[in-house]
Amino acid sequence: MGRRSRKRNDGDYDDSLERDYLQNRYKESMVETNKESFKQQSEKDEPLPTTERPKKKSRKQRHKDKKAARLQEEQEDKRQSEKTKESNTDRLGEGTNVRDKFTNMRKGVKYLDILVGKGPQVRDRKKVRVKYTLRSKTKVGKVLDSSENFGFRLGKGEVIQGWDIGLEGMRQGGLRHLIIPPEAGYGRKDIGAGPGADLYFEVALLSC
Repeated sequence: MGRRSRKRNDGDYDDSLERDYLQNRYKESMVETNKESFKQQSEKDEPLPTTERPKKKSRKQRHKDKKAARLQEEQEDKRQSEKTKESNTDRLGEGTNVRDKFTNMRKGVKYLDILVGKGPQVRDRKKVRVKYTLRSKTKVGKVLDSSENFGFRLGKGEVIQGWDIGLEGMRQGGLRHLIIPPEAGYGRKDIGAGPGADLYFEVALLSC
């Protein structure tokens, strides 16, 4: 910028204009500096946004929610399992009133279809293969005998009468519970359940 001055009568330069100009520039500079300082100070004084704490709290809350949901689901499964177990125990001969749910057959044999099969139906004098468990007293009683794959011809007298009678009408893939009295089983012979005791069979029909 060119130097602004004018010649005085006494021969000296008049630099008042230059000084005024410099003073105005200095004031403007100070104003800008003060504004910037105030802005920086305001930014320092403002609390920084706390993004980490809410995030941690949210994660913690989600973890608690998942844990609570899992516990609730486990409790529900446990209640359902106990309910099913009680229902199955009742259906399969535990108590006097439950036996009325069984279907009566000849010679005092009773049966209850736990699962009705979708395959062919057993036929008299034809070979069948079954999986069975024999228990004493109830379905949850002591195991007296069992087999994973037992074959015989139905109605030929190869097994006790209770089986020839109790498996009538059963379909392949089905699961049936049998209550066989001594007169259709082993009579007064004690096979582990006591002399003249009822026999509790669970029979799954594998093929026929």
